[in-house]
Amino acid sequence: MADATSRALAHLDADGMLAFLAELVRTPSVFLPGMPGANEERAARLVHGLLSEWGLRPLWDEVAPGRPNVIADLPGRLGGGPMLIFEGHTDVVTPGDRAAWRYDPFGAVVEGRRMYGRGTADMKAGVAAMLFAVRALQMAGAPFAGRIRLLVPVDEEGLMLGIKHIVARGHADGAAGAIICEPEEREVCVAHKGSLRLRLLAYGRIAHGAMPEEGVNALAAMVRLLARIIELEARQQAEHGTHPLLGKPYITPTIARAPLSGDASQINCLPDQCDAFLDIRSLPSQRHAELIARIEAIMAELCGEFPAYRYAVEVVDDRPATEIAADHPLVRAVAGAHGRVYGAAPAYGGVPGATDGVILARDRQIPVVVYGPGNKRIPHQPDEFVDLDEVVQAARVYVAAALAFFEST
Repeated sequence: MADATSRALAHLDADGMLAFLAELVRTPSVFLPGMPGANEERAARLVHGLLSEWGLRPLWDEVAPGRPNVIADLPGRLGGGPMLIFEGHTDVVTPGDRAAWRYDPFGAVVEGRRMYGRGTADMKAGVAAMLFAVRALQMAGAPFAGRIRLLVPVDEEGLMLGIKHIVARGHADGAAGAIICEPEEREVCVAHKGSLRLRLLAYGRIAHGAMPEEGVNALAAMVRLLARIIELEARQQAEHGTHPLLGKPYITPTIARAPLSGDASQINCLPDQCDAFLDIRSLPSQRHAELIARIEAIMAELCGEFPAYRYAVEVVDDRPATEIAADHPLVRAVAGAHGRVYGAAPAYGGVPGATDGVILARDRQIPVVVYGPGNKRIPHQPDEFVDLDEVVQAARVYVAAALAFFEST
């Protein structure tokens, strides 16, 4: 297999890959609801067109108008074998205030060995690297027993509608592993924090601020609830400790609003409704259903103390934490490939946020490793960039990792 890897690496078109990356970065793929053309379609067409030129017969599968997933397979010439997924999304976040950028956010400007622009790291570099890694394997004659499936979904930055659509339509069924090509700064990431987003609601009764006893202040009810939820965070941190790769769990209130409807807020009226949102980042040892139950128990406790209070909780999004053993064949394949390319063993890490990989792990129990080019702390910031040498090295790692994984399974 070492000879097969060397032959495949010789087919890696680094110049073509970096040119394609620049074209992707120059193609805005920010999804803005209600704005015509502000979606992933143009970027997806670049990916689809490239795969079509290579003869991989990609599938164009619309999740919503202008929001297509792209899926393609490279079967190994030796037949049989497992399916390995490479995954990367086409959407990027908004550049925000253009005045905060030194470089055109969609200019793909190169200075030295850095390319600047929105999506360079998160994650068009990873997409380009995985595509051209698969092309190198194709040009080498696909010397493996198995199948590589390329998943290029939309909406990772939103509610992950793209990968959820892929899973629902069966395109991930039977996969033995998935490499998510997000920017992780050369770390082999074997764990994700979970992400649970909740909407809390408090209900009251409007009344004059001079006579609050005549109503029920929904905002006061929410303030008391949030105070106890902050105490719950401290208890969860004490119970679950600090994960060696993911750190502490968090329960963070991020939005509070009152009232929710009717005329503009008036300073002399009690609000009859209030809502607040929680961004919960969990560890693999935590269970989201148990966290929700604990919050509901706090609500019941407050209703016992204040009988006029009423609460509800809604799940906005639920992405569990994931973790894979360091001796799993997929981890060994990626770590070994990194060692081959860089000449040193990799660092192991955890993903502080969530990637599309959590949906693959949650819904299809697919082992997931996150590994890709780019500084893990630069995404979503002005002057986002990626090191071009790191993009080339990542593609080399993907080539070697795929062949190693097929050989070991």
